[in-house]
Amino acid sequence: MLKRVLGRRILSGLCLLAGAALMSPAIFAADEGADLAWKYHCTTCHGDTGKSNAQRYPNLAGQNSIYLVSRLKYFRDGVEPGNQMNAQAAPLSDETIELLADYFSRQSN
Repeated sequence: MLKRVLGRRILSGLCLLAGAALMSPAIFAADEGADLAWKYHCTTCHGDTGKSNAQRYPNLAGQNSIYLVSRLKYFRDGVEPGNQMNAQAAPLSDETIELLADYFSRQSN
């Protein structure tokens, strides 16, 4: 009886670990997005999770990922000369933009 109970608990634990391993790329991507948001100073104006404390800066949390990608590329490409975001977006690669957009789009607004 005890062996059966322990066997089931071990099996349940292994299933949980397997599920966590399958989900880990998404978890790492979210963490990487948060790290990039800090590294590229997004959080300075837009807040740690994309909720700005100042009306001057828009909230990024919960925005559509495609919208965020298009805006960051717009700023990176300098389409609007003199915008303060141009300098912030200039060093961003397409991959970094995708990760940042994914991170902020998944934050609750």
